[in-house]
Amino acid sequence: MVNFRKFKRIFLIFVFFVFSFPPFSVRGAEGGNFIQEVRIQGATRVVESTIRSHLQSKQGLIINQDQIDADIRSLYQLGFFQDVQVDEERGAHGWILTFIVTEKPIINKISFEGNRKIKDAALREATTVPLYQSLNEKKLADSIHAIRELYAKKNFYLVGIDYHLKTTPAGENELVFEIHEHDPALIRQVNFVGNTVFTDKELRAVVQTRKKAAFSFLTGSGKYKEELLKQDILRLTFHYLKNGYLKVQIDEPQVSLSKDKRYFFVSFHVQEGNRYHIGKVDVSGDILTTRDEMVANFLTKSGQIYNREFIEKDMQALNKIYGDQGYAFVHIQPLTTTDEVNKTADITYNIEKGNRIYVERIDISGNTITRDKVIRRELQIKEGDIYNETKLQQSRERLMALGFFKEVNFATPRGSKDDTLRLNVTVDEKPTGSFSVGAGFSTTENFVVSGSISKQNFFGRGWNGEISGELSSRRRQFLFSMSDPYFLDTEWIVAMSAFKTIFRYDSFSRDSYGGSFSIGHRFFDYASMSLGYEAEEVSAIDIATNVPPRFQNNASGLTSLVSLTLNRDTRDNRVYANRGMFGSIKAEVSDKELGAQNEFLRLTGRAQFYKPLFKDLLFKTYARAAYIKSLNTLVVPLVERYFLGGPNSLRGFYPQSIGPAETVAGLPFVYGGDKMAIINGELEYVVYEPAGIRAVTFFDAGNAYSEDQSMPLDKLRMDYGFGIRWISPMGPLRFEWGFPINRKAGEQKSVFNFAIGSFF
Repeated sequence: MVNFRKFKRIFLIFVFFVFSFPPFSVRGAEGGNFIQEVRIQGATRVVESTIRSHLQSKQGLIINQDQIDADIRSLYQLGFFQDVQVDEERGAHGWILTFIVTEKPIINKISFEGNRKIKDAALREATTVPLYQSLNEKKLADSIHAIRELYAKKNFYLVGIDYHLKTTPAGENELVFEIHEHDPALIRQVNFVGNTVFTDKELRAVVQTRKKAAFSFLTGSGKYKEELLKQDILRLTFHYLKNGYLKVQIDEPQVSLSKDKRYFFVSFHVQEGNRYHIGKVDVSGDILTTRDEMVANFLTKSGQIYNREFIEKDMQALNKIYGDQGYAFVHIQPLTTTDEVNKTADITYNIEKGNRIYVERIDISGNTITRDKVIRRELQIKEGDIYNETKLQQSRERLMALGFFKEVNFATPRGSKDDTLRLNVTVDEKPTGSFSVGAGFSTTENFVVSGSISKQNFFGRGWNGEISGELSSRRRQFLFSMSDPYFLDTEWIVAMSAFKTIFRYDSFSRDSYGGSFSIGHRFFDYASMSLGYEAEEVSAIDIATNVPPRFQNNASGLTSLVSLTLNRDTRDNRVYANRGMFGSIKAEVSDKELGAQNEFLRLTGRAQFYKPLFKDLLFKTYARAAYIKSLNTLVVPLVERYFLGGPNSLRGFYPQSIGPAETVAGLPFVYGGDKMAIINGELEYVVYEPAGIRAVTFFDAGNAYSEDQSMPLDKLRMDYGFGIRWISPMGPLRFEWGFPINRKAGEQKSVFNFAIGSFF
């Protein structure tokens, strides 16, 4: 009995498993449920054998609906078909299965409709739908997402994207993206919730997310940008942290859209917390000097309002101090302990200096044109040297000042030993050659036509060259120049030039041609000295009748001079400086011993100073003083005298109108000074950096004097004014309005200057 029950149990299990497999899972108990034939219908590009290889329903097997459904899914997964149907027909010996497939279209062309803000080429680059293949739905969805991202970068968040297929006259399939751009949604309002310490107005000045305003077309404000919102959370947090609110929290901003989908409303939620003062300030860990000496130099002081900005500056100062001693990987951590009763915070700077680090090797990359040696010679730190933070910063400034690179970046990964690092210098070269032809209008020179060919960094060696010409109603100028700042890979500087110039003054024209050669040498940091020679044949032509005879007697002649120049240049950029200074003292002698007909001694000093005051606000000043003395019995020639006024000196006065004058035949004649002094001061504000638009206010003071005149301060002519500058593709354009102070009879209340080119 036991064996029979055991046999019965085994038999039932066997039957269960056998009939669970598809060939035995049948529609009915009667016969004729086998598959007689499997047919394929509708395939034109996909070969039949490929389709059959993915089917499990085969001739001779019992028909199974679950298996048929699985076959349909398998065919869809091939990605070749947009529709799969199965027709089941009973035949003479079983079931005939017909798989009816509709193939996806082959995409022969992709086009766009309705796009105005983004060109077809940019949209096509964003799409990943392949041509000459079956339409891929995933890549189609990815392409739509990528197009949305492109529009989002241009503030078109409401763009609608659809698509359809159309057949061209040639019978090809064209995928058409239908784009509905809509107007960009702008920010209508920026609100703050939970703020009691600072007003909404004060906080709006902190964030960059701002509502649309009158000058939004210049500043770019009013646009909704998610990246900006994330940055604004950090800006608001830091604003509170530097004002004592140690535990402030800024929640994710809430953004809502108006019903007409034209405007965004942004709300920042603030949890301010309590205000803290500084308790004790201390240092711990590896101290280089004494605790008291280090604490005394911190910006963070006991009793102050807690200021995160001061703490970060203290950390930067410590990094620099330790970095200059070779501790490149010093770790500084500000430990904060709060007293919730007294609302104070004790700050302890914990310092782990690590090993003193040496530079194991220097690797340079990114320079496809510039030779390695041109970069290496600007580095103030060499292989084998102890690491020095200040020298590293100076090296970057020197490389940027060359004008060869858009960016210079340093990386300092650890070296092969614990006390070494590798200095990786990565440069991003910019075009250093230019060819330009331009035309414009200047208030001082009327119509101006100019052209130039210039090249910095010839053959990647750092050589500089220029050929330029300019033609206007006042000026005709041709210039050729070449210079090698590291002659034969030494510290010597060699330069040469040739020129031809005609410049028209009110009472005469200065016509000259000549050439120059100089050789100099660097010494100390940023300083150089050069010795030069210049020969110039100069003539005064078109002399007016009111020019006194004493100036006509030596109106023309040869100038043959030697010069000695001392320079010091710490500017961060020699074209558009933002910080640093430039100073120059130059002495020139033109003497008959050198073959000169124009004999004189000339001394010139000038200084330029640049300092950023706040973000986007730059203070600049330019001072010059000069003196020229005749070395024979004749007066200093007209063509060498000093005339002030105009866009490059005193901007509230007309060109060449300031200087010693006399009346000849009832007409005023400004004959220019033997000496002059002038200072220009400017506040320059970046209005919109991407467009190169800047605003400026200025003050000028100066005058030119004759040999027998003193130079009292009360004789200075002064003016003030404002202007707009545009760094355009054809060069810097200046639009400036100057207003004289204590103007004299005959002088205008204001002078408008339009000039092409930089001032200083």
